[in-house]
Amino acid sequence: MVVGTTDEGGGSVSRAQLRDLVGIAQFQDMLAPTTRTGERPNRNYADKLASSKGFPDPVVIHPAPPANPQIRLWLRREVEVWLDRYRPGWRDS
Repeated sequence: MVVGTTDEGGGSVSRAQLRDLVGIAQFQDMLAPTTRTGERPNRNYADKLASSKGFPDPVVIHPAPPANPQIRLWLRREVEVWLDRYRPGWRDS
């Protein structure tokens, strides 16, 4: 597992942050209110957004690069900031 650095300069993930990580499935749920139908988008779409420029870097990647990561986790607050900027209305549910 690779633990990324945070903008707080820690270099590791605290226990409090571990409780507030989101994976791709949670990100799909967060995106649901922004779709035309209000339904959860498919995993490929969510993964494409999570891999796009400007999306927060994951703080946990497993297995470590250069392997294709099977698990990526992000800090919820960083994903929420991204959603506020690029997907307004996502909090409306």
